[in-house]
Amino acid sequence: MSSAVGIDLDGWQRLVDGLREAVLVVDPAGVVRVRNAAAAARFPRLFLGEHFDVHVAGRQHDLGDGWSAWYFTDSTLDHAHLRLASGTSREATLKTIVQLAAELLGEHCVAVVPATRDRLEWWRCGGGEPTVTRTPRRVSSITEVLTGMTTLARITSLGEGSWGVPENFGCGLAVPLGVGGALVVLRQGDFAPNDVERVRLFGKHAAAALESSSRLTEQKRTIEILRSALLPLPLPEVPGVSLASVFIPAHQRALVGGDFYDVHPRTDGSATFALGDVCGHGLEAAVHSGRVRQSLQALSLVETNPVRLLHLLNTSLRATGSKLFTTLVVGELVPLAAGGASLSLASGGHPVPLILRADGSVQEVSTTGAIVGILADVRFSGEQVTLAPGDTLVLYSDGFTEARAHTDRTELFGEQRLRAVLKECKGQSAEEIARHCEEAVLKWLDRDDHDDLALLAVQAV
Repeated sequence: MSSAVGIDLDGWQRLVDGLREAVLVVDPAGVVRVRNAAAAARFPRLFLGEHFDVHVAGRQHDLGDGWSAWYFTDSTLDHAHLRLASGTSREATLKTIVQLAAELLGEHCVAVVPATRDRLEWWRCGGGEPTVTRTPRRVSSITEVLTGMTTLARITSLGEGSWGVPENFGCGLAVPLGVGGALVVLRQGDFAPNDVERVRLFGKHAAAALESSSRLTEQKRTIEILRSALLPLPLPEVPGVSLASVFIPAHQRALVGGDFYDVHPRTDGSATFALGDVCGHGLEAAVHSGRVRQSLQALSLVETNPVRLLHLLNTSLRATGSKLFTTLVVGELVPLAAGGASLSLASGGHPVPLILRADGSVQEVSTTGAIVGILADVRFSGEQVTLAPGDTLVLYSDGFTEARAHTDRTELFGEQRLRAVLKECKGQSAEEIARHCEEAVLKWLDRDDHDDLALLAVQAV
C-alpha cells in the first residue's frame, strides 16, 4: 500500500493491525484506505476502496489535509471480554458466558459443550440464574457448528436438545465454542449484520476463555488427585489405643511435605505404624515420602517384625535409585488382654521416641539404626516396650526439635523442651497431647519459617 499526500498508509496499517479497537483511515473523499482486523470483523461489508458511510458512534482524529482516522470501541463487549478472561474454573466460565450472552446479544443463550461419556452439557440462561442439563450427543440443528464444518449457523428450528425455550423462539445464531462446542444466541427479532459480527466476536473470546479455564480446572483436578495420594490418611480405629497426630508441611500452600505417618490395623487387632522424614523439602520430598509409605504398606503385609521390615524397606528404596534418604520409626502394636499394649519398635536414623507415662514422667525409647534408602550395609536394632493404660508413645519429626525461636533464630526448640511440654500433658488424652505439642512449637516459631512438622501420639486405654 502506497503513501498519499503525506499519509504513510503502510505505516498506519502496521500501527493499527494489532489493536483490539476497530480503526479505519479515510481519505478526503471519504474512501476507506486502511482498516485493521477488528474493523473488518465489526464492519464485514465495508471493504478497502469503498466509501465510508457507517452510522456508528466513533471517535474521529483529524490527520490533516482532509484525512481522518476513526476509532470504534464496543465498551460492552470489551467489559464482557475482561470478565471472561478472569474465569479460573470451567463451571464459572460457562455460567459467565451464558449470562453475558443473554444480557448483551440476545434474550436467551445456550452453551452446548462436550461432557463425559459421549454426552453434551447444556448451559442455559434467559435472564435468571444459569442452569445445566446433560443429554446424549444428538442435536441436529447445530451439528455443523459442533463438528467444525461451519463457523456460523442461522437457526430457524431448534429440533432435539435441552434448549429451555418455546419452539416459537424467533431466530437464533450458533457459533463455535471450542472443540465440539457451540454458543447459541436466541431472540424474538432478527439479527442485523452488526449483531452477527458481535456474536462472532463474543464467541471467539468465549471459546478462548473456556479453553483456558478448562485447562486450569483439569490441572487443579490432577494436582488434587496427586496431592490426595501424598497426604496422611485419617487415623483408623485400633483396639486398645487412642491415636492423634500433627501434620504441618513447611510449604502449607502445597499441603504436602517430606514428613509422614501411617497406621495400618490388622484383622487380628494388632497394627503397624510408622512416622518418618524424607530428606529435602517440597514436592520432590513429598513424592518420595509417598513412595516410602506405599513400599512400607506393601512390605508390612509379608513382614511384621520392625527390624526386618526396615531391612526390606532399605533394599526396596535402593532398588528405585532414589538419591533421597529417609529417617523413620516403625512399630508393631499388640493390645494386651489385661489392658494396655505391647509395642515392638525399630528406628532408622530418626529422633528417639518418647513415652509419657501416666504418672507424668517422660522416658525415651533407645532405638538405633542407620538412615534408610541409601546404604547397602545397614544395621537396625529393635526395642520392646509396654504401654500401661494412660501411657502415651510420642513419635515426632525433627521439625519439632529443630524449630528455631522467632526471638533468636540460633536457638532450637530441642528435645529437652519437648520433654517439658509432654510433662505438662499429664492426664491428658492423645488428642490433647498432640494439640498441646502443636501449640507449643507454633508459639515458639511465631509464624517464622519452619521445617515439616509431624507427630503421632499412641495412647493405651
